[in-house]
Amino acid sequence: LRKSMKLKKIKPLYTRIVTTMDMYVEDQTSAGGLIDVTKLKQGIKEYQTVIAVGTSVRNIKEGDIVCINPDRYAVRKFSENSIKNDILENAVTRYNFNVVKLEDKDYLLLDEADVEFVVEDWDD
Repeated sequence: LRKSMKLKKIKPLYTRIVTTMDMYVEDQTSAGGLIDVTKLKQGIKEYQTVIAVGTSVRNIKEGDIVCINPDRYAVRKFSENSIKNDILENAVTRYNFNVVKLEDKDYLLLDEADVEFVVEDWDD
């Protein structure tokens, strides 16, 4: 891709989708006042809006609000201890999302399988 090229619109292929990349702007706390580590400031929100869909995507269309699982893209720090401790104690060091920039704004490039469900109705 040429550095001077600014993408305005893309069409993902096959089962790929493009969604917004909405982030938490402050740490989210649980009812007990503890910070939810899955919802830290600058973390990706679970709910995103679909911007574009590939030709083989079924049951998801542009404008849908979808729930994704950011943990699928988590990169964890592994320590040299037992397997049990690796599973329970390894912290997320970063997320490795595929990001595409359209008109100077970041969007997520995901696979249809990354979508947990489509939101059909909700209350604010």
